Amino acid sequence: MDMFENLLSGYRALDLTDEKGFFCGKILATLGIEVIKVEPPGGDPARSIPPFLNGEPDINNSLYWLSFNTDKHSITLNLEFKRGRALFRKLVAKCDFLIESFKPGYLDSIGLGYIVLTKINPRIILTSITPFGQKGPYSGFKGSELVVSAMSGIMSTNGDSDRSPLREGPDTIYFESGAAAALGTVMAHYVREKTGEGQQVDVSMQEVAVKRTSSNLLVWEFDKCLIKRAGTIRTIGARSTHWIWECKDGYIFWSFMGGKPGSQGNRAMSKWIDDDGMENPLRVITNWEEFDMAAQDVSKDLLDAQQEAIRQFFLRHTKKEITEEGFKRGLNACAINDPSDILENPQLKARDYWANINSLKTDNPLKYPKYFFLSNQTKNFVKSAAPVVGEYNDVIYRNELKLSAKEITKLESSGVI
Repeated sequence: MDMFENLLSGYRALDLTDEKGFFCGKILATLGIEVIKVEPPGGDPARSIPPFLNGEPDINNSLYWLSFNTDKHSITLNLEFKRGRALFRKLVAKCDFLIESFKPGYLDSIGLGYIVLTKINPRIILTSITPFGQKGPYSGFKGSELVVSAMSGIMSTNGDSDRSPLREGPDTIYFESGAAAALGTVMAHYVREKTGEGQQVDVSMQEVAVKRTSSNLLVWEFDKCLIKRAGTIRTIGARSTHWIWECKDGYIFWSFMGGKPGSQGNRAMSKWIDDDGMENPLRVITNWEEFDMAAQDVSKDLLDAQQEAIRQFFLRHTKKEITEEGFKRGLNACAINDPSDILENPQLKARDYWANINSLKTDNPLKYPKYFFLSNQTKNFVKSAAPVVGEYNDVIYRNELKLSAKEITKLESSGVI
């Protein structure tokens, strides 16, 4: 069967977002939509986010920018100028989607609100990504990923119980909100194909994040109990055991627990400790299926000794040894991968997950995740690097809007483009 190039080829989106919405535009571009990143003259401020390719600060060298703006084109346009807004209206008439992350009300204040846009293009889909949404008492508040992480409840259960809450990284809520925005945009497009009408998609980052705390909310709703931060510790009654263990070259996830769920792994652990010739306090347990860590006849001293033996065992072995040999033995430990592990992961290699994309700033291609999902009929793959500032200006202003060289020079000198 011949494969089509992309699911959504033939459509165009204007991307007015900052970091809150980069991921939405990236997804839409990977699906085949022509995404035009509209930047202020001189480039988007996010181009200055470190680290930089080869350690050289440059507006086209930010690895953050390069990561989250693949497959997009770039034009420069200043919407604060009347002439800039006039040019933008012409572009709206020729596009299918507009994604933005301005403070609610900003587009209205410059004469480019949703109602105005629909008069220019009744089919337009406007997707707005903000910290707290377009309505409500917090809608006018500023908010970063860190602020939303705190105010959504995500941070309250993240980190060790004896320390302050922690934020997640890197910018997980930005990415989740971008994915939610892309989904909302595509579903609005589906409705438009049936009705011929566009709509506004309102994405609140706080609401996206709150959905991840559903179990915490239910526990509070019914039991009035707060789920506490667990960190690397798993608590059973008055007893605590580790989930995360240091090993020879990193960290391992393995849960030391009693009863039938933990019996296979515990038995495998005890056998392996014996095979290594180490002192083994796990050997005193003869029936792991009936081992109850919370039972009164299981002393804290025994549990502490067992966990210390496990800790010493893991420190003798590498992540690869623990996962590969552990799989054969039934230990079922999981390596906590770092970037070098991910890039060499055999599962990802087997699925041809990586794409090598050439960049203007290096002779060596950059390696990117190639897709968000696979389809047997379309190739929704990352194909090109993030754009340099204004690399699409000629295509849009000279070829499409038919501006003369003199007009373009004047717009550049006056700071409009």
